[in-house]
Amino acid sequence: MDRAREDAELLAPTATGALLADRRFAALWLNQALGQTAQYALLFTLLLVVLDLTGSTVHTTLLVLSFILPSVLLGMPVAVLLDRWRKENVLLVANVVRVMACLLFLFFHSRVWIIYGVNLVFAAASQFFNPAVVSLIPALVPKSRLINANTLYNFTLMSAQFAGIVFLTPVVLKSAGADGMFILGAAFFVVAAGLTFFLHPGDQARREARWEGPLFGGIPEDFRASWRALRGDLASVMAMVQLTLSSALVLLFAILIPRYMKDTLAVDADNAAFVFAPTGVGAILGLRLLPWFAQRIGKERVVTVGLGGIGLCLVALALVEPLAALLERTGMLHPEGVGGLGLLVTLTMFFAFPLGLSYALINAPAQTVLHERAPAEMRGRIFTTQVVSANFFSLLPLLLIGAITDLLGISLVLIFIALGVSVAGALNVRVARRSGPSAASDASGRMMSLQAEDGAVPSVDVDTREEAKLE
Repeated sequence: MDRAREDAELLAPTATGALLADRRFAALWLNQALGQTAQYALLFTLLLVVLDLTGSTVHTTLLVLSFILPSVLLGMPVAVLLDRWRKENVLLVANVVRVMACLLFLFFHSRVWIIYGVNLVFAAASQFFNPAVVSLIPALVPKSRLINANTLYNFTLMSAQFAGIVFLTPVVLKSAGADGMFILGAAFFVVAAGLTFFLHPGDQARREARWEGPLFGGIPEDFRASWRALRGDLASVMAMVQLTLSSALVLLFAILIPRYMKDTLAVDADNAAFVFAPTGVGAILGLRLLPWFAQRIGKERVVTVGLGGIGLCLVALALVEPLAALLERTGMLHPEGVGGLGLLVTLTMFFAFPLGLSYALINAPAQTVLHERAPAEMRGRIFTTQVVSANFFSLLPLLLIGAITDLLGISLVLIFIALGVSVAGALNVRVARRSGPSAASDASGRMMSLQAEDGAVPSVDVDTREEAKLE
């Protein structure tokens, strides 16, 4: 009976409602939703503006690179500074800088090189914003609800991408043009900046231990100390790899889907949103079931199931043509598929649903592992490092995946990606067995002792200190 009650609580909408009932967490969630929706809408708008100005895909690639490069170049100082500054102040400054960037886009979006320059500043501010949001979650949420909070974070991230790119940008561009999008983006960031004041600490902030010493001093040493501490905990390293792999997969899918539509399905790439719509439905269902699933089998096993599911779905998508031919010969499905969509499209939509569901099982559990195992004083460095790693390893697919696909073909490329994902799943099983169920309880202590040996931080209760910043 108790287990049934636990399952009901994990699946109940009130689990999310209980999180949002906390004014500070609700402010953080709205900050994330507004900031990320505006961010993706503006990036898509800028892609269209640059393409309209130049007519060149080379320039759109340069725009994407101008957004990724600040993360790679500024990763080390940003990671350390996030742990030295109060994160609610970081959110405030990042939002204000992005308001100013929107105003510059508004007045100078007819000049492509100015767009690149302003986008570098916009990207640098976003580089501070997103890790600060993730790092604040465990300071506002009890450990028992971390999986729910991280599930909500990832659901909001996916919703922001969809709302910003698929809904907000087309509607605003048709009704008010690019100028309207830049004004609306600035308004979103203004509201997000205002929400940070609900995170502002009270009198206890005056009593907290603050960073002493030069603000920009010892950055390389602190960064190396966090890497040494991270390497000392194998489960945290694996969680970092999983989050990086997840981010790289999104970019790979975005690049390969138009090619898959053309080469495999012989369908116009404009129909990709419809054909792969089941991916979104599967992801929503996966996020809905994730807290219950993690409680049942454990976070590490959930990630393994997700990676294995992605690998199987990618192989199925790669082999959709011979599968369709086999089904047609056996007479199990009509060549026109379901609803006259065609057998290839029907099978693709069928496999897209578990692909989205499997993908939803990766991010939140891996993120929760890092929240549970990393000391509060290192969260800024660790989550910034994850973002930097994802962007760095995404550069290679961005530059080479087109040529590799031309050489090998889309089906073989999907199989190789599936093989890589499956290897990651097998490694996760091995790491989970080595770590054991009791490892999480003392992981933070081991990482903290490594940090103390390096002399990187003062000897204080880091969890108490981090939470004190927000009380």
